[in-house]
Amino acid sequence: MMEAARTYLLLFFGAAIVYNILLIRFIGLCPFFGVSKSIETSIGMSVAVLFVMTVATSACWLLWGLVLQPLGVGEFLYIPSFILVIAALVQFEEMFIRKVSPPLYKAMGIYLPLITTNCAVLAVAVESVKPGFLKLNIPYHYSLPEAVVYAIGVACGFAVAIVMFAAIRERIELAPIAKSLRGAPIGFITAGLMSLAFMGFAGLFKL
Repeated sequence: MMEAARTYLLLFFGAAIVYNILLIRFIGLCPFFGVSKSIETSIGMSVAVLFVMTVATSACWLLWGLVLQPLGVGEFLYIPSFILVIAALVQFEEMFIRKVSPPLYKAMGIYLPLITTNCAVLAVAVESVKPGFLKLNIPYHYSLPEAVVYAIGVACGFAVAIVMFAAIRERIELAPIAKSLRGAPIGFITAGLMSLAFMGFAGLFKL
C-alpha cells in the first residue's frame, strides 16, 4: 500500500512539476500565450484542460487496451482514434461552457475548440499507452489508475504554469517597461525565466 501510494505521489509531482509539460517540455504552448492575458481566463482554460485531459486519457487507455490492441490495429489507428475521442469531449465541454458561462466562453474564444488539436492533450493520451513518448523515463506500462494520476498531474502542472504566467503578465501591464519590449517580447522573456526556474527541479527525484 505504501509503495503504491509513493508511486502515485511521485508520478503526480513528476508530471506536474519536474517534467512540466509547458515549461520543461514546451508542449501545448498555444493556449499558454493566447489565454494567459488574465487569471480568470487562465483558470477557465486550466479546468477545461483538466477535464478533457483526464477523461480523454482514461477513454483512450480503454480504447487501446480493449479495442485497438486486440484487433491488432493499435499501431496504425491510435492517433486518429485518440483525436476522435478528444474532439468529442471538447465538443461536449464547449457546449457546456457556452450554456453555463457565456462570458467565459467568449473570453476563451478560439482557444477552447483548439483544445481538440492541442498537442498536450494528445501527447498525454499517447503517453498513457506508450510510456516514454514524452521522455518521462518510466520503465513500465501504465495501469488505468496510473494513467489517470499521470493525466491529472500533467493538467495540474499546466494549470500552475498558465495561472502563474497570467498573474505575472497582469503585473507587467502596470510596470514601466520599454515600449519595444511590451507585448510578445516581454511575454517570451518571462516564459523563458519561468522555464529556467522550473529546470531547478530537474533530478529532484527519480521514479
